[in-house]
Amino acid sequence: MIKRILYLPVRFIASLLGFVIVVNIPILLTFNGYQNKIEIKFHFFKEYVTSNIIWFTHLDEYPFIVNYLKGPGIEKYFYTMTIISISILIVILLGLFIATSIMLLPPSARNRFSHFIDFTTTAPDLLVIFLLQYLVMYLNRNFDLNIFQLYGGTESRPYFMPILIIVFLPTIFLIQHLLKEFVNEEQQDYVLLARSKGLPLRTIYFKHILRNIVPLIIIHLKTIIWFMLSNIFIVEHLFNIEGYSTVLQSMYGTRVVVFVVGLLLFAIPLLIIHVLSSIMIMYEKRKETTTL
Repeated sequence: MIKRILYLPVRFIASLLGFVIVVNIPILLTFNGYQNKIEIKFHFFKEYVTSNIIWFTHLDEYPFIVNYLKGPGIEKYFYTMTIISISILIVILLGLFIATSIMLLPPSARNRFSHFIDFTTTAPDLLVIFLLQYLVMYLNRNFDLNIFQLYGGTESRPYFMPILIIVFLPTIFLIQHLLKEFVNEEQQDYVLLARSKGLPLRTIYFKHILRNIVPLIIIHLKTIIWFMLSNIFIVEHLFNIEGYSTVLQSMYGTRVVVFVVGLLLFAIPLLIIHVLSSIMIMYEKRKETTTL
């Protein structure tokens, strides 16, 4: 019980300390231009980290946070979080639909699709982003299909293209894991019993297997959210979208407390997904204990 109570505060403090350490790494590793080598200045690094941590206890630091986030800053934050939220929902729905559709195919077709999914997951993120970007420009130039807003600006905030690019690889990743979970579930006793009774495969999947697979999706979202948070930075810079990454960029190099708090706000989806996945893990363990 004590571990559960202290878990979130300890994790928050560890995350805060980790952000402060990462921000001050340029102090630790400095390049000496005269000798053409990198010098490690641990003493200065320790002093900067200690002073930055003490700054969090100064109340006069927090008005600067309000100045950065009020008005356009908070609007850009909600714009980026809206893209991520919609992307998570699309990944879950597409992953379930495509993975279930593949499992209902004949074994030969199922294997071909599974091998294709495994091959696609090896593609680098940047390669996929550039290919999708090139596809939209190709359609616009050769077929005059200017239906998707590709680049952002001071007032324009596209949704379709950023979401399309962000959800592509996470959806493939989720499909890959769902296919493995489906295969494992097919070997369970309740599935074998349902098949022995002559139930159609479609009924077994939609009424029995999916009910046990859905909690596992929340657990896999812990990895998927990292895909999205890293890709949203790349997408916003490539397509000149003024999202929350521009706010963080303006915070960097100003005041450490402001920048670290901005990073913590950006990590809120990670915290939400982690809490949900922890609840699902506890639920799965309790269900296995009850079954046994």
